[in-house]
Amino acid sequence: MKIQIKRVSLLILVIAFLSLGVYAQSKSSIPANFTTYTDEVCLFRISYPTNWEPALSIIESLKQKTIKYLKSIDSESSSGYERSNIVFLGGAPLDSGGYNPNICVLIDPLISDKFKLEDLVELSVQGWKKETEEYREFSRTKTIINGKQAIILDYESHYPNIGTVHVLVMIILTDRFAWMVSCSVVPPINYYDFKDDLYAIVKSFQILK
Repeated sequence: MKIQIKRVSLLILVIAFLSLGVYAQSKSSIPANFTTYTDEVCLFRISYPTNWEPALSIIESLKQKTIKYLKSIDSESSSGYERSNIVFLGGAPLDSGGYNPNICVLIDPLISDKFKLEDLVELSVQGWKKETEEYREFSRTKTIINGKQAIILDYESHYPNIGTVHVLVMIILTDRFAWMVSCSVVPPINYYDFKDDLYAIVKSFQILK
C-alpha cells in the first residue's frame, strides 16, 4: 500500500511540470466566471475559470512522459505507475503550449479497505519529501467537500532536473478509490495571483457515483 500511495503522489506532482483537526464543512461556492465539466460517464464534475480549458486529448501522452520521468527517479516501483488513471487535465493555456496553472484529477483503486484518509495523506507527504530536493508545507486542512471528508494541502516542492512547483491538492478517500485533485503552478507564474481560484476549483469537485 505504501508503494501505491507513493506512486500516486509522485504522479500528481510530476504532471505539474510536463495541523490536522476536526473536519469542518467547507462552503463550495462556484464563482460566476467559472464553467463546469462533467465527465462522459457522470462519475465526477469540476469547475474552473471560463478562460481555462480542458486538455483531455494530451492525457495519455503526458502520462507516458510522466511515467518515463518517474521511472528514472524511482525504478523500484515503476511497474505500478501505469495503473493510475488521470481522468481530467486542463488549465490556463500558454502561447508556448502547455497549461499553467493546471488542474489534474486522478483516481486510483485501493488495494486495502482499512486505510484512513490521514494515513493516505501522511504517506503522500513522506513520498514527496523523499523524492524532492526541498518540501515546504504551508497548510493542511481537514474539511468536508460536497459531503465527503477531505484534506487540502498547500505546499511547494523542488524536483531534480525540473524545478519548483507550488501545489494545492485535495485528497478524498472513498470505499474503493483514492481521489486527488491538484492545482499546480510553476514559475514564473505566481501562485498567489491564482490562490482564490485554485481553492474554488478544488472545493467545486464532486463525486457523482
